[in-house]
Amino acid sequence: RDLHYPLRRQRQMCIRDSINAEYGEKMSEKNKAAPPPEVNLTAQFNKEANDPSMQAYLKSLGIDPNYVGPKDDPRRVVISEFSILFKDHTPATLSFKNDEEIKKAKKTPLVIKEGCKYKMKVTFRVQHNVVLGLQIKNTISKLGKSLAKDTEMLGTYPPKHEFQAIEIPKHGFHEAPSGMLHRGEYSALMKFIDDDGKCHMEFDYTIKIAKDWSDH
Repeated sequence: RDLHYPLRRQRQMCIRDSINAEYGEKMSEKNKAAPPPEVNLTAQFNKEANDPSMQAYLKSLGIDPNYVGPKDDPRRVVISEFSILFKDHTPATLSFKNDEEIKKAKKTPLVIKEGCKYKMKVTFRVQHNVVLGLQIKNTISKLGKSLAKDTEMLGTYPPKHEFQAIEIPKHGFHEAPSGMLHRGEYSALMKFIDDDGKCHMEFDYTIKIAKDWSDH
C-alpha cells in the first residue's frame, strides 16, 4: 500500500485548483480583455522533480513544460472552424478567424437537406493552461423552444499551439427531420464548459432544414 498516496492526492488537487484559479475567474468586466496571469508550468515540473509519480501525473495531463501561451489573446478555448459534415454531401463550414466571423455565424444559415445524415465538427485548441473536464454542450431551438440538447465529454485538454478537431456525435450521424413542418431555420448555441461549470467559449449559429441543398 502506498502510504504517501493521501498526501500526493492532496498535492494533485492543489495543482488542479491552481491551474483554474490563477486565471482570474473573478476578473471584473473592465478587466476581461486583459491577459490572465500565467501559471508557470515549468516551475511546477521543477517543484515536483523529486517525485516521479507527481511528474507522471503532470505529464498525464499532457502538460508541456516549455509551452508559452499567446500574450495578446486571453481566451482559454479558441475555435478556428465549425463544420457540418454530411454522409453524402460536401461539408458546410464556417471559419472563425476573428470575433467578426464568430458574430456572423448566427446570420449565415448552414443548409441541411431534410432526411440526410449529418454530424458537427469543431476545430479548436486550448491555450494558456490545462482545462479539466472539458465538455461541449450544444442546444438547438426553433421559435424559442429547445428541441435538442447534446453533451460531448471531451476530457482534460492541455494548452497547445496546434488546433485539433472533435466530431459530434463521435460515432455515427444524426438524421435530419423531414417534412414541411420541420423545414425552416433553427437557432443553435454551442458552449465549451469545464467540470467546474465555467464556460470558456460559446457561439451562436443557425441551421436551415431545406427540401433540397440548393434552397437558401
